[in-house]
Amino acid sequence: MNAVTSLRDQSNEFPFPGSVLELGWWGVLPPISRDGKRWWLPLSDTAMVAISTAISGSDAGWRDVNPLVVSRVTSAFLEDPPLLLYALLRWPGDEFVSATELAEWFIGAAPGEFADGEWILVAPEVTNAHQHRWSRLLARSRTTEPNEWLAAAAEWLQVLGPAIDSDWIEHLPAVIWDCIAEPKRKLEGSRLLQQWARARERELVAESSLSALAEKRKLAAAKQLAYGLSHEINNPLANISARAQQLAREEADPQRQQSLQQIVQQVYRAHEMIAGLMFFANPPDVDRERVDLNALVEAAGEEFDAIAAEFDIRLLAETLPEPAMVTVDRAMILEAIRILLRNSIEAIGSGGTVVLSMERVEGPSRDPQWLIHVADSGPGLSVEASKHAFDPFYSGREAGRGLGLGLCRAYRVAQLHDATIRLSGGLAGCVATIAIPD
Repeated sequence: MNAVTSLRDQSNEFPFPGSVLELGWWGVLPPISRDGKRWWLPLSDTAMVAISTAISGSDAGWRDVNPLVVSRVTSAFLEDPPLLLYALLRWPGDEFVSATELAEWFIGAAPGEFADGEWILVAPEVTNAHQHRWSRLLARSRTTEPNEWLAAAAEWLQVLGPAIDSDWIEHLPAVIWDCIAEPKRKLEGSRLLQQWARARERELVAESSLSALAEKRKLAAAKQLAYGLSHEINNPLANISARAQQLAREEADPQRQQSLQQIVQQVYRAHEMIAGLMFFANPPDVDRERVDLNALVEAAGEEFDAIAAEFDIRLLAETLPEPAMVTVDRAMILEAIRILLRNSIEAIGSGGTVVLSMERVEGPSRDPQWLIHVADSGPGLSVEASKHAFDPFYSGREAGRGLGLGLCRAYRVAQLHDATIRLSGGLAGCVATIAIPD
């Protein structure tokens, strides 16, 4: 009995159709090296065709390749866990990557990855037992989504390699499936429906992941800008402020002295903007304690009474009759309320009304929440301004609401407390609401 016949006779032992050889293990991919150790992933029929296509389509280079070649490689990623894991373990970028971006990089890198034949000489012997283990893992992958394959990465690698550091696998890049493979036309109706449902599910996950990625990159950009401003601008600002204050003390002319004081005030305003951006990008730790939100609302209302009166604005503060106890950072939540009050007063300008109030909501479809509302009779927000109101330095001056840096600070406070903050149109003006979980 030859080896092929022997393997086919044993195929009933495994939960997949056909024999190990029929599933097509051609050998191994180049090794994954880390800390002087090597791991080898199998080379399947699917990977063989995809890599051949990638090599033949790599002439134009990364990010400038035939879309059909990109589509074939992304389809292979969706069908072949070892190929996807190999590409992710080689990927030189950050913790998020779209399937299209990964395929474009793989196509450009393929000739260099496979041209060196030395790795073939040191590759380990692949036995029937190894192929059986790969086949079991492949069969199991058919019942899960590609995003779940990363959880089995260690099992694939340890077939031909030492034990895996779990921390390494946990930091594999997350894949955003922006390119969904076309379902196979010859599938049975029920199976076809499942494939379509899974494709749509991947699209929804991709949309969510892209939003998370955009938010993450926005925070990273804000942090980089904040550190740059802090180091490169704060020191000159401090020197300008010190010099202006010194000149003001020595100046006898009241008009010139007032001009110097304005310089100091503008420097302080610039410093506050940098501090606000630093808070948004890299906030301090939350110091939680049990707090009655009624007390915070009362304190904020009393603090802004005089400011509102100065601009002929009526400020009404309404609390609840029962305690509104939550575990929060008292100073941060109070600062968020102050920001919303200041934003409303600046939006009105003069001669209007601001109402600061509280509400408790609960029901079968939602967890209990405490709502803090700040409603004003100002000019309101346009649809476009409402989309960007919480972005750092977004200019909403057409709505009379400044640069939005304060609002992004309030938004960050809400994030740190697993709370939400939103802006909506009222009967006249705008309503800002902080929703804090009970």
